[in-house]
Amino acid sequence: MFYKLSTFGFFILFSLNILAEASFSEDPKILLKNMHDARKSLNYEMAFITTTANSIEALRYRHINNGGIDYAQLVTLDEGMQEIIQRDNVISYFQPNYQAFSINGGQIIDNFPSIMWSDIDSLAKNYDFVNFGRNRVADRIVRTIRVLPKDDFRYQYLVFIDEENSLLLRSDVLDREGNLLEQFRVVNLNMDNNLTALFSYFNQIHFPPLLEDSTKQNLSDISFNWTPTWLPEGFRLVNKSIISDNNNQIETLLYSDGLFSFNLYVSNGLIPNETEKALQQGALTIYTNSQNNKELTFIGQLPISTARRILQDIRFK
Repeated sequence: MFYKLSTFGFFILFSLNILAEASFSEDPKILLKNMHDARKSLNYEMAFITTTANSIEALRYRHINNGGIDYAQLVTLDEGMQEIIQRDNVISYFQPNYQAFSINGGQIIDNFPSIMWSDIDSLAKNYDFVNFGRNRVADRIVRTIRVLPKDDFRYQYLVFIDEENSLLLRSDVLDREGNLLEQFRVVNLNMDNNLTALFSYFNQIHFPPLLEDSTKQNLSDISFNWTPTWLPEGFRLVNKSIISDNNNQIETLLYSDGLFSFNLYVSNGLIPNETEKALQQGALTIYTNSQNNKELTFIGQLPISTARRILQDIRFK
């Protein structure tokens, strides 16, 4: 049986709905910062999948914070087992057919979206954060936030944060038309304040030695005779390097805006003044052209149109 609401009754329900929405209204920047804190401070286990243009991977991540010290484990769930283990600020890699090694690092970043550790205040200079309401992921209620670039030169993010514990349960990388390029999605989440078995496991592992870091060199110590004269606002130089490959020297610059990153490569052209080549695989762009008998290559997470403009505006001294 259906009952007809009076005008007054409809007004009351409408008002209550507005108040309910208002009570859930929070600053999206605060939600994102809470997500960062939850990732490091909580004890939990999650199974998740990552989807790109040419691969789908299933993984399990377990994290413990004990006395302010992070312990974590990331393992693949299909085919040959690959494992990454974190103890405090040391990350160790174990892979079949490869020698195990360790590096210094504050968190395991492999297979996770960069929004999980990006500086939100810094991103706010070039991105807008929009509260997109509530949704449901892995049978849990989430808050949805859209991270929108303030220009047309990069992609956008859609972020789904657990309303109860602030953990990231899903993220989508979208192009400007809203097409899905990459996805991180949690399929099962277990909040566990003990995870004692993980400690026992760590105590049985022989951890490999640290790799010698040969990249610790001041950026000013490396100079190239070329430079990009245009970049989207907010991208900063992160690293420079020189790679020798079959008597061909490859010069590399790495840039990031804190959310997306790309590399620029310049080497001797195998075919002088070769025409441009472009490949788009999900969020990954590979774009190549020639200039001054040099081969210029862009590899990174930006649209082809942006990659083309960056390479076209490289100038040689």
